[in-house]
Amino acid sequence: MEHKWILAIDAGAYEVKGRTRDQVFKFRSTVGPYRHLHLVNGEANQMEAGDYIVEYEDEKLFLGNIAWRECHAIREPRDISKAHEETKIRVLVAVHQYGRIRGNCIVIGQPIRGMVDKDREMMEKMLKGTHTITVNNVRKTFFIDDVKVAPEGSGAYFSMEDRPDDIANIIDAGSSTFNYLRVEDGYFIDRKSGTLAFGAETHMDITEKQMAEAILAEIRGKWDLFDPTYLCGGIAEYLYPYIKRHFKNIELIKPVLYRANGTKVYSPQYANAFGYYSMGKVVFADE
Repeated sequence: MEHKWILAIDAGAYEVKGRTRDQVFKFRSTVGPYRHLHLVNGEANQMEAGDYIVEYEDEKLFLGNIAWRECHAIREPRDISKAHEETKIRVLVAVHQYGRIRGNCIVIGQPIRGMVDKDREMMEKMLKGTHTITVNNVRKTFFIDDVKVAPEGSGAYFSMEDRPDDIANIIDAGSSTFNYLRVEDGYFIDRKSGTLAFGAETHMDITEKQMAEAILAEIRGKWDLFDPTYLCGGIAEYLYPYIKRHFKNIELIKPVLYRANGTKVYSPQYANAFGYYSMGKVVFADE
């Protein structure tokens, strides 16, 4: 029986966050066309940690910090769906860096409003199968056995060790979308969940206070503001002081990694990745 290797990937528009059995990782999501650089930084090297030169099919690209610094034409789609080529590049680089040659099984997030059959099937189709990609001059061919697409926010719910048995409200504050998820008795409640089509990076002139007010306006009437509510995502810790003024029973989700040499608590931006990993252990054969 082939060994399964689970990669949980939260492919955000600002950063890719991920988890495997052995590692927790993140890198900048920015993608742009490669070009020759005439200037170097530090010890005559143009590359730093988080810089990737990617060659895939007929394209050569920058990914990560170097793309943000040097690309004129950044490819950063910020629509509701992640069923696009930029997501594919980000995931394949993650598999190249943290996956195996065979047995790769991926759980990846998709905004709640993007959870339609067409987009989910497109994401599965574009990622499954054999891929050959070169990252920083290292060429690898690997196989992705299976892909599961999960609604954003659901990972955060499953990352909580002591999640409520009855009601839990999740607010996932991301760079391009805000997702809010209602859980009742273990069931996701669609009519009380959704996606706001803005985030920390889409409207730079919006303050954290204004974001909190926009979330409140969307959720008021759907949730009881005294219900247990949990906040995660890339800007969760910045948003928390403002949003707790309205939600009387809210706390940050900080996932915990247990190892033989002790435990490590991670920031709320990793909550979905941790939960996707837990989901992967259930839906795929455990590692």
